[in-house]
Amino acid sequence: MQSHTLSLNKFSRPLVLNGSDAVYMHLIHLILLTKGKYQSHPDMGVGLRERYKFDNDKEFLVNLSEDIKNQVQQYLPELQFVDISLNFRNGVLGIIIDTTNGVYVMAYDTDKDTMDAAATYVLGDL
Repeated sequence: MQSHTLSLNKFSRPLVLNGSDAVYMHLIHLILLTKGKYQSHPDMGVGLRERYKFDNDKEFLVNLSEDIKNQVQQYLPELQFVDISLNFRNGVLGIIIDTTNGVYVMAYDTDKDTMDAAATYVLGDL
């Protein structure tokens, strides 16, 4: 899997992400994307930013988990056997996406409105 970015590498060539870096970019994009942004795929996207402004209770986490799983299965079918784990603590939503291709851990900071691959987010904290 590849992900083309608008950034440049150290040789001033377009930056292309491969492997797990590309998967992270696709997952983050899919989770943050608002439905209806792409006319060709109007149901694509979870819309995490918009949804989190209104609701963050336990039922919401269950629904969010199902939405992420359905979106990944539909738009990233190469990631098979998807299992989603969510935890919300101290303003940070921890997201673990477990697939046959690997485990992807992300953190969404609701206060800063940022999401990244959670290299510093310890799995035990979830």
